[in-house]
Amino acid sequence: MRSARRRALIEKKKKAGKVTGLLIKIFLPIIIVIGFFLVLRSDIRYWNGHDKFILAYRLENGDAAVSVLDPKLSELTTLVIPGDTKVDVARNYGELRIKNVWQLGANEKVGGGLLAETVTQNFLFPVFLWSDSDAKSLVGGNLGEILHFIFFPKSTNVSFSDRLSAGLFSLKIQDLGKSWLDLGKNQFLVKQILNDGQTGFVLNGPVSPRLTVYFSDNDFADKNLRVIINDATGIPGVADEVGQIIEVMGGKVISVNKIISGDKNYTVSDCRVSGNDLKVVKKVADIFYCKTDKGAASVDLTIDLGQGFAKRF
Repeated sequence: MRSARRRALIEKKKKAGKVTGLLIKIFLPIIIVIGFFLVLRSDIRYWNGHDKFILAYRLENGDAAVSVLDPKLSELTTLVIPGDTKVDVARNYGELRIKNVWQLGANEKVGGGLLAETVTQNFLFPVFLWSDSDAKSLVGGNLGEILHFIFFPKSTNVSFSDRLSAGLFSLKIQDLGKSWLDLGKNQFLVKQILNDGQTGFVLNGPVSPRLTVYFSDNDFADKNLRVIINDATGIPGVADEVGQIIEVMGGKVISVNKIISGDKNYTVSDCRVSGNDLKVVKKVADIFYCKTDKGAASVDLTIDLGQGFAKRF
């Protein structure tokens, strides 16, 4: 009797073990895939498959590049700034050739953000994502190079999921959808002797709308957003430059209000962006590294600038 019960118990355990093994084989891979998908989704910060994805990076020869990935038009446009172009470096570091900005950012422990900020301020390209030279693989790299950028990037502030999305987009775009514009080989820059006595490039007057057209933002252009800038920086030209960048994105600056120094009713020490459209607010805040706040009463977007902003812009 005991032997029969023992055999029955053993058979029952075997059946349970088979069922458990089958469940593990079927459901564990599904759970892993779902978990991986959820991790990817939570890591996506800027790629949404609709808005332009803009990335600044250095090239091995010292040039700087800005790539605009446009999912809506299925186009990838890259603007190249020659390394010997003179720029006013962001954060008040003075004038340098742009080929030296990446290393300066590394030396000052601010990373490639210094390159992105410098490009934005000098060329009015609204870009805050940055990467080292391996990002060039998005433009003309093979599958191996793109995979290396996705999984083993040198230095970047672009999240893994965003790199994955950008890489897949690049692989999908045919060569006809990719364009490469070297500003040194066009009328946008001119050659002249720079302060160090050597030949270099400078902007040929104001930044051409033929360049800034690549950076228009659908949320701004489609909604005809009105913007007010409150300027308490105390530095002439800073608020106007911010306004120019906003207009490149497609916004309309209807007023720049000067705030008297020491005004006790003005509490913004650096930068604050407020508005009812939280998506737009975040976009502007990301570009200028500002804090965000809820709704604006009379306009779509309000940008408050303080003295601290002028010191780092």
